[in-house]
Amino acid sequence: MKITTILILAVLLSSLNLNGQNRIIFGRVISEYLEPLPGLDIENSDNVILGKTDMDGFFKISIPQETDSLLFRYVGMEWTDIRLKKDCDTVEVVMMYDGTYDFMTSKKIDRLRKKRFDKLLTVHSEAVRNGLFKNNNICYDRDFKADKPDLDRISRELKEFGKINKNDFKDLNIGDIVKIPFGLDTSKKRISTNYSPCRNCTDEDYDYVIKGKIINKHRRKLILEIKITEMQPYDSLEYRGKILNVGSDFKYEMKYFEVIIDK
Repeated sequence: MKITTILILAVLLSSLNLNGQNRIIFGRVISEYLEPLPGLDIENSDNVILGKTDMDGFFKISIPQETDSLLFRYVGMEWTDIRLKKDCDTVEVVMMYDGTYDFMTSKKIDRLRKKRFDKLLTVHSEAVRNGLFKNNNICYDRDFKADKPDLDRISRELKEFGKINKNDFKDLNIGDIVKIPFGLDTSKKRISTNYSPCRNCTDEDYDYVIKGKIINKHRRKLILEIKITEMQPYDSLEYRGKILNVGSDFKYEMKYFEVIIDK
């Protein structure tokens, strides 16, 4: 009786110990053009980084037994979210490039993305034939995520922002003082970014702000011609190939970009 009880306890303890152990996941990540992706972030559903790929796109991570999803993030690629199946210990993933689709509707963009997504299984098989992957069998689930809802939301927000900017533009007069926010590439002393959109922001919310007087307005593209009255701490900066300093004038398109108006 004692021996039987001891055996049962041993089995239970062994089972608890196994359940408490982490599982080891091996794998590799490549692009849809069969390029290894080095330095890629692998995260859990809470966006905690679990590991990175090496220079050849390989990785080895340790995750809790209950973890059933992984997120792969890489600059220039669409984020890839997968759900692990039971006993899945080898994960080989093909990622799609984050393409640029100019002058297309969100519906057409998703149609083109879905077409590329549907080819990933073929790319996976090609990677096996070329020795990049080991297994044809994929032990995780992966769904296509449409961008249309997000793109439609962004479009609505930009339209609303454009309406507000249009009203602000109408209220501005020649001679008014405004502040133009920019991002800076300080290593080359040049303006690298126009900021948009930001409502109710102050000077402190931006890398750099140029103060100037409106000397002309062009309604068609909501363009302001600005003569600089203040730019600290720099004496001069490069903007679109032109050197700006106090007394210089430049054109700024207000249709899409923020202007700080002190009221």
